[in-house]
Amino acid sequence: MVAYSPYYPVNWSTTWQDTKDATLRSDLKQIVKSLEVAANEIATRLEEANRKAEITRIEQLATEKRHNRAEDKRRAQQSIKDSQEHLGQIIQQWSNVMNVERFLSGVEQRVADLPETEKNAVLERLNLAREFMGSQDPLDFLRSWKTPQERYQPATVGACLGC
Repeated sequence: MVAYSPYYPVNWSTTWQDTKDATLRSDLKQIVKSLEVAANEIATRLEEANRKAEITRIEQLATEKRHNRAEDKRRAQQSIKDSQEHLGQIIQQWSNVMNVERFLSGVEQRVADLPETEKNAVLERLNLAREFMGSQDPLDFLRSWKTPQERYQPATVGACLGC
């Protein structure tokens, strides 16, 4: 005969066998007593296993929470970095546009000194160049910029942007 713990976290089993000298029937009272003792032991071990499982579960939740906070902080910091880089690019773009505009304005001023036969052709090319360059309004550039908060909203309180 085999008796075992039906609970997964508790590994317990014992066996009894008929022998030439004694049968299981004659040992029945002793078997019942040992099962009663084992039941208490199994219950104690089960409580301990459940307590350890709960501790492990709480530790895993804490680890996951720390990981999520760290990831949230990393993403918040990345959004700040990306926003700063983008703003720097916008400023550089605007600087380039201003250089082009100064160039085109210089061309426009020199057109006045050209003979009438050349003026229209150069002014037409000047207009084509301005159209080709697109918007030169600094507000358009600034409108395309995204703040760190527009790039990423932190999920945790401790990952605030700009902290």
